[in-house]
Order: sequence, then structure tokens, then C-alpha cells
Amino acid sequence: MNRREGDEHMRILYELSWLWEMLGIALAAAAVCVTCAALICKATKRRLNKKMLAVVGAAAFAGAILAVLLIARTPMPL
Repeated sequence: MNRREGDEHMRILYELSWLWEMLGIALAAAAVCVTCAALICKATKRRLNKKMLAVVGAAAFAGAILAVLLIARTPMPL
């Protein structure tokens, strides 16, 4: 393996690292939203079914992915 191939592997690893970080943030945000939905339903004494949890989790995950992508596109001031 020469130097150019090593640089290519490191670049791919860096890109995947950013992807895993974004997915982790989105998953954490979705977990917080699902927990909040469960607590709200418990406080209002409504029954929370699995379908509702899945919809809340999927919407929160998609929203968090979009938020991270929009934040990543915004340049940071120096």
C-alpha cells in the first residue's frame, strides 16, 4: 500500500466518522422525544401504544437528521 492509498483510506474513515456522529446525535434526540411523549401520555393518563411510539421516534429521528445537516451547512464565524 502506497501513500496515496493510505490517504484515501483515512479520508473515507473521516467521512464515516462524521456519519456515525450524526447518526448518534439523531438517535439520542429521537430517544429524548420518545421519552417525552411517554411521560406526557403518562401525565395525561392516556394509553401509549407501540405504533404511536414508532411514529414519534421516526419523526424525531428524521427531524434530527435534517437539523444536523442544516447546521453542518452553516459556516461558523471565525
